[in-house]
Amino acid sequence: MVLYRKSEDYMKKFLVLLFCLFISTSAFGKELSVYKLDNGQTVIIEQIKNNPIVTIDTWIKTGSINETDKNTGISHFLEHLFFKGTQNHPCGEFDKILESKGAITNAATSKDFTHYYITIASNYFDLALALHADMLLNPQIPRKEMEKERKVVIEEIAKSANVPNTICYENLNKLLYATHPYKRRVIGSQAVIENVTREEILDYYKAHYTPSNMVTLVVGDVEPAHALEVIKKEFNVPYKKPVVKQYKREKMLTEQKRITTYADKSTGYMMIGFRGVSLTESDSYALDVLATILGSGRTSKLYQSLKEQKQLVNSISAMEASLKDDGMFIIQSSFVPQNCKKVEKAIFEEISNIKSKGVTEIELNTAKKMIESDTYYARESVTNIATEMGYITTISGDIQYYKDYIKNINKVSADDVKRVANKYLTQNNSAVSIVLPKSMENEHECANVTIDKTSNKMKQVSSNNSINKYVYDNGLTLLMNDTDYNDIVAISIIAKGGDFLSDKKGVATLYGEMLLKGTKKYSATEIAQYLEEKGINITTSASADSFRINIQTTKPYLEDTLSILDEMINNSTFEADELAKIKTQTLNKIKQTRDNPLQLSLDGFRSLIYGNSAYNSSITVLEKNVPSITRENIKDYSNRITNPKNIVISVTGNIEDKDKTFEKLGNIFNSKTDSVFDYSKYSIPEVTSKESIVKKLPQQQTAWLILGWQTGKISDLKEYATLNVINTLLGSGMSSRLFVNLREQEGLAYQLGSNYSPNMLAGAFIVYVGTNPATLEHSKSKVLVEINKLKTQFISDKELKAAKERLLGQYVIALETNSDKAETLGWFEASGRGYNFIDKYPELINSVTASDIIEVANKYFNNNYVMSVVTTK
Repeated sequence: MVLYRKSEDYMKKFLVLLFCLFISTSAFGKELSVYKLDNGQTVIIEQIKNNPIVTIDTWIKTGSINETDKNTGISHFLEHLFFKGTQNHPCGEFDKILESKGAITNAATSKDFTHYYITIASNYFDLALALHADMLLNPQIPRKEMEKERKVVIEEIAKSANVPNTICYENLNKLLYATHPYKRRVIGSQAVIENVTREEILDYYKAHYTPSNMVTLVVGDVEPAHALEVIKKEFNVPYKKPVVKQYKREKMLTEQKRITTYADKSTGYMMIGFRGVSLTESDSYALDVLATILGSGRTSKLYQSLKEQKQLVNSISAMEASLKDDGMFIIQSSFVPQNCKKVEKAIFEEISNIKSKGVTEIELNTAKKMIESDTYYARESVTNIATEMGYITTISGDIQYYKDYIKNINKVSADDVKRVANKYLTQNNSAVSIVLPKSMENEHECANVTIDKTSNKMKQVSSNNSINKYVYDNGLTLLMNDTDYNDIVAISIIAKGGDFLSDKKGVATLYGEMLLKGTKKYSATEIAQYLEEKGINITTSASADSFRINIQTTKPYLEDTLSILDEMINNSTFEADELAKIKTQTLNKIKQTRDNPLQLSLDGFRSLIYGNSAYNSSITVLEKNVPSITRENIKDYSNRITNPKNIVISVTGNIEDKDKTFEKLGNIFNSKTDSVFDYSKYSIPEVTSKESIVKKLPQQQTAWLILGWQTGKISDLKEYATLNVINTLLGSGMSSRLFVNLREQEGLAYQLGSNYSPNMLAGAFIVYVGTNPATLEHSKSKVLVEINKLKTQFISDKELKAAKERLLGQYVIALETNSDKAETLGWFEASGRGYNFIDKYPELINSVTASDIIEVANKYFNNNYVMSVVTTK
């Protein structure tokens, strides 16, 4: 995995409040300890007991910054090769052992670092740490495996050449850095990867992969003293002085640089970048606040001006990307290509407004609140915490950064924001990178630019451990899962029926968007301000089976959250002008999807397997329906979907006044409505013959194959469990059959796997493969061989046990946060399986036998499969 941009490069610093290095043995906080071992290794341990999981994450202080033109990409290539075995564990064994325990393992390479992590059930900590250390200290890098992985990395390089945001970022990077090593692509060049030798890779490993150049973090449900002893034991190697290189900081730009690339895309993409500061410089705090005011959230200046008011962009955001030696301030947007010139002009106008007029105290305080709440939410996950700690420890070298970050953010004044805008966001210090459709190559579009409610009673009907189920007089179901380990309150509202409750596919999605676009009391902008000032997150989603509202808030703002939810559900105005904007934005997003070949392949698959049913959410259907959706369609859907008899509200968190909270929730959905929604009144057309669709695109480096079958209803629990086990066996992770047999042994695919999508009426089981167009047919035949094995050969007890352990380990991790728990419990209840299915699921998985697998595989994996392919012309 290569890290390119903000979300992947950990650039949004207010999500990364972390710890540091260069101290001996000390403690910070009650359960956080930082150590420096005799071998020079920095160790950070934080005990968090609320979930039985742990993350182990080691960061090596090397990345593309330590490469040259002759070995560019070697850090990333080496990252891939670490998973190819050690003296103690042959190739594939590492993944098989960890995946058998349900672990999540991955690695990432960036400019300043490379890191490797494992998230696993905490009772497997000793095993995971031993494997982790062995992988880092004793890689074998077999020549045969290296040649296989060489093909994979080359395919990854080719694939990245088709991703518009990657093209945009890499071009911007080259404009901003002409001499510093930051100029190089993390993924490297195909020419280097094709020719780099095993000896060169081992030399690079020996120079940089020494414990004195590592930071190891352990975050989760472990005893710190025990964790430290295990780390000392497994990383017990002599001290070796690390290779530390110093690079001269590149001079700031003195005139604007720009580049436009024309590609086979239908949407325009733009990144405007300014040279900024490194993480440790004091101006970084003001730049964080400036980025939030300019381009983070619905109230941001760029969002309001360019998206809401002028309707120029599909998306727009700003980020302050601090690195070790330097930094970048980046504004990123996508748009209808013909708007390119207007978009760039409008962006610089908003920057000029801040530089001349500054920002208001309301804007300043809202940004600070957003930074604070985003930080708080990010630190609910042990994986996030370890990532944040590792990043800051590797980059900043100062533990005070963690202690003082919010304090320093709160010190930022409006004058500071105006000052850094004038200092760094100048046109002469900028670079502009644009990607446009090939059809515009000669058009030069982007030349340089300077209701009344009554009380609704409820009664408790059942309980299980900390979860209580209540039913209101109006039929509304409420689940309350009490927790006390943080102040985050998660609410998941799940309405049965989803797209079935509208004659037009797309109405449910637009309804969700419109809930945030104005009520009798608040405008769209005021809703956004209300949410962001209080750190409340509200998102909506629609599928055929359900419509969902997911909410994340904190205990102090719970009452405010319920008030705005009430306003949105009962007093949304669904104004025609706002609907027109949303329809345009939706169509632009759909058009943008056509730039993603994998999505096109999935789109074709959905059309074939689900026909004209509500489960068909293909681009073609949406493009046809969205323009004709009216305000009346939205209002009618609102009346249908808010029927309390069809709604489950699932709450996970620490609530003090439950009676008051429950009363407010019950009164939000208190209308007199129709009968309970019944899925059985609907049917899905059965696939009775083999069907296929092939789409050919010009200059397509990767061919995408989707091969799938229709499956039964989610209510058949034994089949549901068996298909989940089959999915784990066949295509989930690096120890799966598809990965081992198609990628490891034959090097056929860069990306492949399987996926089981259960639905109320008819699910789907798919296999997906991203491969070279020349090996497409061979890949398909190999997939069918693996499918046939499932139908004809009994799985061994060992492999079945490993698959179950892996699946159940993933299940534990998937329930980590309050939001995870709330939505999972809600859907279990709404889908008819019951909220207590959260405890029954492991028993059901463990009951699956080898005979069950053969029976279910033969029932569904017949010759009536659906195939969707996107390949080159």
